[in-house]
Amino acid sequence: MKYYLVALLDRNSGKIIENATRNLVKKLRPQKKTSYYGVIMEVIEDPDPAKLEPILKDMIKAMRYFKIDVKGNLVFDEENKTIGLEVVNFGYLKRISRKFNTMLGLHGFKVRPEESVDNTAQLILFSGERSKELDKVEPVLKSGDDKLFRVDRFELWKNLNFKKESVYTVFELVDPNII
Repeated sequence: MKYYLVALLDRNSGKIIENATRNLVKKLRPQKKTSYYGVIMEVIEDPDPAKLEPILKDMIKAMRYFKIDVKGNLVFDEENKTIGLEVVNFGYLKRISRKFNTMLGLHGFKVRPEESVDNTAQLILFSGERSKELDKVEPVLKSGDDKLFRVDRFELWKNLNFKKESVYTVFELVDPNII
């Protein structure tokens, strides 16, 4: 079974994305709309959750909220069969993803190859097969609306079906505004 480490947006950022993508469901008709908006950071195959959780907790405990830059262009991820928004300037995300990949690999977990970590990042909106109209859809966020969205937590998911039962554990990030 694959486990997914996902960086999730906070509530306010999620509302902005939901309002912007409300009309897309009628156009694309995806299999499932996600109730969580996030970026897949790492895919771990057949881990022992009892060993994995303390390692992730130790790696994440010093991390603070961070922002991701999202453009309005829709992209399709062949590997995970998801449709989402393109994340640009994802240097920090790439660095965090590489850190997870390296550390989990050193602890003996089976993670994806390091070459796949450097691919483009995607903010997941829908799951399902590629829609033919995906190329014809106008950008979801208008050019002046390209926004920075805040990530406030990581979650470890048992599978990528976007249900509450699939969440294995939640790792909260440190709020830099609280002393």
